[in-house]
Amino acid sequence: MAKIYHAEQYELSNGIPVIFQHHDSAVAATYWWVRTGSTDESPSEAGFAHFLEHMLFKDAAAKETGSASTGKMARVIESLGGDINAYTSFDQTVYHVTCAAQHWEKILDAFGTMAKPQKFLKTDFEREREVILEELRKNEDSPGRQLFQSLFSTTFTKHPYGRPVIGFEKVLKAAKITQLEAFYKRHYVSGRMGLVLVGPLFDKKGDKRKTILGYLEKHFGVKVLRRATMPERARILEPQLREKAEWNVKAFDVKTPTLSFSFRVPDLEHEDIPALDLLAGVLSMGELSRIYQRLFYQTSLATDVSGGLYVPKDPGMIYFQAEVDSIEKLNRTAEEMFKELQRIGQDGPTNEELSRVLVNAESERLYATQTADGMAGRLGFLKFIMGDLTFDQQYLDELRAVDAARIKDVAKKYLECRRMSGVILVPKQDAKFDTTEIENLASRILDSGPTASTWVGVSPGAFLTPPMQEKSAENLPEHIQLPSGAQVCFYPRPGSHVFSVHASVLGGVRLEIAHPIERAATDWGASYMMALCWTKGTTTRSARDIATITEGSASSIDGFAGRNSVGLQMTGLARDWNSLSELFLDNLLHPTFPKDEVDHARRIAEDSIRGIEDHSSQLCSKLFLETLFENHPYGKFTYGSLDSLRAIHPEKLKAFHRCWMRPERLVISVSGAVKWSVLEPWLKRLDQQALAAVKGLEPFNLPKHLNDEPVLKAPRWVERTMGREQCHILVGGLGTQIDSEDRHAIRLLQTLLGGQSGRLFVELREKKSLAYTVSPISFEGIERGYVGTYIACAPAKREEAIAGIAHVLEKLAEKGPTAQEMNRAKEFYLGRRAMDLQSDSALATHYGLEVLYKVPHLSESALLKRIKSVSSKDIQSACKKYLIDPYMVTSSVG
Repeated sequence: MAKIYHAEQYELSNGIPVIFQHHDSAVAATYWWVRTGSTDESPSEAGFAHFLEHMLFKDAAAKETGSASTGKMARVIESLGGDINAYTSFDQTVYHVTCAAQHWEKILDAFGTMAKPQKFLKTDFEREREVILEELRKNEDSPGRQLFQSLFSTTFTKHPYGRPVIGFEKVLKAAKITQLEAFYKRHYVSGRMGLVLVGPLFDKKGDKRKTILGYLEKHFGVKVLRRATMPERARILEPQLREKAEWNVKAFDVKTPTLSFSFRVPDLEHEDIPALDLLAGVLSMGELSRIYQRLFYQTSLATDVSGGLYVPKDPGMIYFQAEVDSIEKLNRTAEEMFKELQRIGQDGPTNEELSRVLVNAESERLYATQTADGMAGRLGFLKFIMGDLTFDQQYLDELRAVDAARIKDVAKKYLECRRMSGVILVPKQDAKFDTTEIENLASRILDSGPTASTWVGVSPGAFLTPPMQEKSAENLPEHIQLPSGAQVCFYPRPGSHVFSVHASVLGGVRLEIAHPIERAATDWGASYMMALCWTKGTTTRSARDIATITEGSASSIDGFAGRNSVGLQMTGLARDWNSLSELFLDNLLHPTFPKDEVDHARRIAEDSIRGIEDHSSQLCSKLFLETLFENHPYGKFTYGSLDSLRAIHPEKLKAFHRCWMRPERLVISVSGAVKWSVLEPWLKRLDQQALAAVKGLEPFNLPKHLNDEPVLKAPRWVERTMGREQCHILVGGLGTQIDSEDRHAIRLLQTLLGGQSGRLFVELREKKSLAYTVSPISFEGIERGYVGTYIACAPAKREEAIAGIAHVLEKLAEKGPTAQEMNRAKEFYLGRRAMDLQSDSALATHYGLEVLYKVPHLSESALLKRIKSVSSKDIQSACKKYLIDPYMVTSSVG
């Protein structure tokens, strides 16, 4: 069978380039690039590119009939298991659809209708404008978005990168449909378009390329889009240098301040970009980065540190950011950050630092091959932004040529005050914060001279019976039980470049509350703290040793904790299996939870707790859970409380680890390019060490099941008025267990309600323009979880939104879904599942938790049969049973 190992380029009759990339998987991705973004707008058109993104999802046929859009196109795609979406940025708008590969051609036929030249209906225009205004209000309630937008507008005062992509409320409200159509006709021309298709181009039926090109020609070719170009809009260049740094203070409804600053840098093709890329990595990428080490470990000033190089197409910026827990720490934090920037210009990076960042850059391409979407997005960037599909290799060569002296040179050249802009996000009561000290520090430190200051492995002998692979056409995961009682799920994927290991035990907030080591009030949050500290030291390795290995091999190892489980997960390149698997084993079984790391983690957890009220949607969820679950631990957020965190110390975390991490409770799941001959000796070592770790320890008797939360006796309401732009509403009640037979009907019910052609979206967003975001929510627990509906709308629309949700659900429970809706829900659910399980980390997590929660494994054919068997009456019954008949909780924050 022929295969494409490299991208191939074709061209449609009107000159639109087409990129094909074979990807041997069950998923296919199609990306339609339009090289038009917010930078192509005049001031009176601000937000039009994003507005068009919304409008093109309207039915093409609606323009011919004169009737408002009903979501037909999205409904057709979702009925075939496809997932369609889009995004608008500064320089492009991208429409993309991902689907199960067997429906690729049919999906293309539906997706291609978007390209047909359109005339917008006033009804659709008015509805979608209201939706976009809701999206804008949502952004105005987000501290992170507001901070970054402020940084952009301060960094780019002349260039359109300083304007928000979504536009401005005043411009959007004044926009006329004729203006939007004029913008559309100018910019949506063949000369600005391109297509990227990634998927199994060769299968048992042969070569699909000719057939797919036929569909593309039908919808995107010269008979639909004539050959035309449009000159690039002249952009005002942003001066790289100013007389001095500009600093602004952004007051917002937050509890903790954040310091953010940038330095203007050249465009992507400039010779300094590779060195700037490595400079950003050395300073701000990962735990070993200089700024992270300084602010987090050496001074304990910050609770979060980030940064990077952002260069869209035109000249961009290198930026750095730190969140602190009090405004009193801002000046000291700024001083320490500026000193690190000064030191790198004086001393340059070490060879180890350069190697770490370079390995991560090299591995980025391999990780992108895990999903069809990742591949398509990367190819689109290479072709339509860089204009060269081979750019990656050229760029990697340029990165490898950068040495420490080059890093020093660019640091001195670019990290100076005339290129600098800064924004400080502060609580409202600190709106008058004076930036003079920070400005003086920047000038004194930065503008003065430098100061001192494919693995291989051989089995040593049979330990376990080798798993029987290829025993069926479905390539099922293998289930193995070790002598210690630990269970192993093995899913080999020889075609992958990656491996992932997932280890889990029952734990989480459910058991820390129901069966504490000390008592519930002081143990709450222990799982979350354990996850944060799990990889911060073992009996043989320090936190720095661990970070050196993982960041030096572009891998990740992280603890996780939730409502029902805790554990450890690692993902890395297959070539590094030997060293990384041993590191995983050491972290899994021999963590030491050092006191200084626990103290650091406590600050992060405390900051997360304080930040809940800064984010309306999080606060809405928290109030909902606390009101619904008065008895069961599911009512508590995993972070713990400020009081409980003070009682969590290293010995308590070690006690929980001893209690939970027993081999008979442990599930190990491995997916990726790992051979059995290599895995088996590692499992033997794991088994021996797991048994040794619990030798002499008495088992800690843990409950297998807790009592379900009692059903509500009456409706419950919880409300918080914050004076914000949007009101966040969650209406729901008790759901079901993870192994319940009802789970299939509930999942399809959620799918039928959700998505762009789901009832909630169509009725409340498309027809009534009540919200930008409306979606069903659900959680299946070991005991009963929850189901409900979330919506974010203008405060004045709150009552209408709540009534609208009730109307949609009551109608569904009364009349049930149509046959067409049922087909769409089933195909969309199965398609979404295939997309979600593309990567090795997703597969390892899915199969591991399935074994941990004792959910009977269904083969793909058995799952398909079970989903297909769910009837319209089952959906009707589930809606009535879970969303209509019981009393509901309504949580409202706005």
